[in-house]
Amino acid sequence: YNEYKSYLRMIRSALRSPVTLPVGDATSGCKIIDLNFHGAAVQIGEISFTNNYSAFVTIKYRKRAVMFPDQTKPATVWHKLVPRTRLMVDAHSENGGHDTLIFSRKQMLEEPNDVTGLRFICKQPSAHWKTFGIDDIKCYTPPDKTAIPLMKAQTNNEPKDITRESVHSNGIHNTANITTFLQNLFSLNTIAGQTLNPKITNEFLGRFDKATCYEINLLAYN
Repeated sequence: YNEYKSYLRMIRSALRSPVTLPVGDATSGCKIIDLNFHGAAVQIGEISFTNNYSAFVTIKYRKRAVMFPDQTKPATVWHKLVPRTRLMVDAHSENGGHDTLIFSRKQMLEEPNDVTGLRFICKQPSAHWKTFGIDDIKCYTPPDKTAIPLMKAQTNNEPKDITRESVHSNGIHNTANITTFLQNLFSLNTIAGQTLNPKITNEFLGRFDKATCYEINLLAYN
């Protein structure tokens, strides 16, 4: 996900103060949060935010204002982008109260192109929480399909991992390397013995010869 995130560009936005809808003299469990993009029309590929004890959220988006023939002012139309989604398993409990949520284009009802604003409708039917809403709202552009992922190049100056080279992918040691190691060890042992005791015969011993017989342990590795 982090590699995918590098292809997304965060969109500059401005957040308005949340508005709690009143019900008579009391406050309701519904709060509206508006987000605009400084008058620009943008394409949205992803929306993320952190929950703050909101039980449900609905997201709507606003396109460029449309001027109808019989109107003197352009009409502002809000389209539903993300349907009513549950954020908390139980509105009276802590579960999901501070989760970070991400909505991609695949989860949206429409492709949000030419968007001038977003509206988050947060609902909390429980009176257990004094405040509720959503925080840290971020919007990102769709990923650039022409971008090429950067692969970490391995330089020739990096030290080789001998352990990895001597072990196959299935975890079994390479028998050819073991045989070569034993041959070198046997040759060093012979040279050391001849240096310390010159009377030892110089007769060449075969690969698996040992005192006119075969060494079964060496044969086992072949």
